Amino acid sequence: MSHDISTKAQATRAHTARADSTDVPSLYDADILLWSEQQAALIRALGRRRDLPNDLDIENVAEEIESVGRSELAAVESKIELIILHVLKLVLEPDAPPTRHWRAEIAGFHADLRRRYSASMRQRIDLDALWRSARQQAALAHEGTPVQPVVDGLPEDCPFALDDFLGEPIDPAALTARLQAPPSAPA
Repeated sequence: MSHDISTKAQATRAHTARADSTDVPSLYDADILLWSEQQAALIRALGRRRDLPNDLDIENVAEEIESVGRSELAAVESKIELIILHVLKLVLEPDAPPTRHWRAEIAGFHADLRRRYSASMRQRIDLDALWRSARQQAALAHEGTPVQPVVDGLPEDCPFALDDFLGEPIDPAALTARLQAPPSAPA
């Protein structure tokens, strides 16, 4: 019997040591979106229990926790859209004085994107919607200018994959080259 208690105590200490370790990131640190969804589901499950007092505003607490993850997803999508918009600026105005500044901003947006991105976001990011939004902004900015036909000739769907924005380091020149290259002929 004392052997069982000793083994359980050792297992508990080992689990606590792993949980306290800074080497192993928590789900909160590794994937805030997934963490927020799981926590909200757990809180909602607690709210369905009849043996607990129901003074806690379960639904709104769960909604607030979920909003943490949604906020991070929105921030990631915003950084991607800003990268696309700045790549479009580089393509549409390659000789403009602020091109170095735009490339530096792309690098900054990329760094923030990588800090905030988590794996569960991958299936929720709509690159085509982000592309269309950035393309529309570029179209409005260049309406009636000599650059408008170039904007009008841009693809309708996003020509980039998510990994183009997540890779390290980001290469603004390669992204702009992809938009400047003539479409490849079908094989």
